[in-house]
Amino acid sequence: MAQPLPDALVDYFVQRSAERADAVTKFLGNLTDRERTLIREAAVMGYVHGRRHPRDEDHPKDAAVLHLVVDACLAAPDLYPAIGAIDEQTTTSTLEYLIEVQQPDGTWVQGSSSSPDPAYIQQQLFVKQAKHPECEHRITWRTTTVTTGPIPRIVPAA
Repeated sequence: MAQPLPDALVDYFVQRSAERADAVTKFLGNLTDRERTLIREAAVMGYVHGRRHPRDEDHPKDAAVLHLVVDACLAAPDLYPAIGAIDEQTTTSTLEYLIEVQQPDGTWVQGSSSSPDPAYIQQQLFVKQAKHPECEHRITWRTTTVTTGPIPRIVPAA
């Protein structure tokens, strides 16, 4: 007969389960409606394909699973509208570099304009460091992604 787990261990498992649930909620809350819907659609279809996979066969590799899931979503655009609308959308991404300056409280703030040219920002960093040697400077980057197109029907989280 199995021994029951110690109360402290059971409490730990309950606490970790709640922390993981909070982390998922936070992650999903930080996504846009579009991102959340894309993940939802792919996850649901992946789950469906996983449940339908014969138990006595090897499971396909990740690339094959991805292909199967996207193919199935595209075949049912009424059920997976965000993935189905991808062909009608245009997405552009812009990578920009900028200089940040550390504040006395330890936070970092933008200290320059941004530029797609890392050499230009490196040159600006040298100028700022020479003018303000008492400050900490660093180069950082950001990517701005813009997606345009018809708004797909976004299915609310269930």
